[in-house]
Amino acid sequence: MNRALILSEDADVYRRLIEQADLPDLEIRQATTAEEGRRAVTDCNIVLGKPALVAEALADANALDWVQSTFAGVDALLDEGLRRDYTLTGVKDVFGPLMSEYVFGWLIALERQFFQLRAQQREARWQPLDYRGLAGRTMGIAGLGSIGKHIASTANHFGLDVIGYKRSPGDVVGVTRVYAGDEWHAFLERLDYLVLTLPDTPETHHLLDAEALRHLPTHAWVINVGRGPLIDSDALAQALRDQRIGGAVLDVFETEPLPTDSPLWQLDNCYVTPHVAAESFPEDIADIFRHNYARYQTGKELDYVIDFKRGY
Repeated sequence: MNRALILSEDADVYRRLIEQADLPDLEIRQATTAEEGRRAVTDCNIVLGKPALVAEALADANALDWVQSTFAGVDALLDEGLRRDYTLTGVKDVFGPLMSEYVFGWLIALERQFFQLRAQQREARWQPLDYRGLAGRTMGIAGLGSIGKHIASTANHFGLDVIGYKRSPGDVVGVTRVYAGDEWHAFLERLDYLVLTLPDTPETHHLLDAEALRHLPTHAWVINVGRGPLIDSDALAQALRDQRIGGAVLDVFETEPLPTDSPLWQLDNCYVTPHVAAESFPEDIADIFRHNYARYQTGKELDYVIDFKRGY
């Protein structure tokens, strides 16, 4: 008999979805806080949970064999001081459509001047505004996993030229050129839009720093839907103040919630959202868990295994 702890604020929802699947040889427990989780996890060999909560309960998980994250970001479980004697699986092939909606919703609103048009409506002012379309412009996507690939596919529909950056060379469908390794600055130099979808690893920490920002064209926009530490926020704030780049749309930050004294809140060419680009919907995560549990039962390698050293 396998014992699984669901450790999430949405534990009731996850439990209902998993029980509907009637998975064999599975006893389910649930907890919504780290304290409850520490008490319930002692003899559980499986945990389905929010990484930050799971991290606080790891030391008490005496029989742990497998953790299925409910989030794409598993940073909370990657700290050097935490145990790594279990299989950690993440979430993939779920967030691409939501991330694409976020990225292109913002790009279209900005390029078509929807915010200005709304302001004019409030003044009952009829004044057509110049705008530009997306077709023919260049989007650079840093990170070509499942999310980056979906954004690239969506960009193709709008007629954008898509180039990409990733850890190692290799062709990607829908991407006209892939840059890798030490080609980071060369990748940035002709972009209209830079979309960051990379994970947070030692190699990607502050990848977009002051030097990198100087390689972007002055009209370029930065959109970060990856991880907050990808960007040196002080350098970005200064570049935005000096109008060295066109602007930024930011959904993730080094510190969340974004501190109220951050200059990013007040900059006219910066748009801040509270980490909402792609929610983890329990229905999608439960499907991944059900699929992986079937593999676990038969001794097959699990899908979406996270490499603790790489961070993805």
